[in-house]
Amino acid sequence: MNIVLMKTVTLLFWILVIAATVQGWEGLLGYLPTVGLVVAGIHVLEVLFFWVAFRKKSTNVKLDAAQVMVFGMFHMQKFMPKR
Repeated sequence: MNIVLMKTVTLLFWILVIAATVQGWEGLLGYLPTVGLVVAGIHVLEVLFFWVAFRKKSTNVKLDAAQVMVFGMFHMQKFMPKR
């Protein structure tokens, strides 16, 4: 998969979550804030995993942790060993 494309899609997801929260969308799109909270909770766990497993491989730990919080596994893949 193309990491840049996946990060772009993830950023678009977060923009939609923020828009749905601010504008109070109804219907199916009204679930976006709830889904966003669930994804944010998962990303918090991913940041904790990054902090324990990969912080020594990072040159800027705080920036990488912030990017893991936004992009999740898509950012963390650069620290994982290749197959």
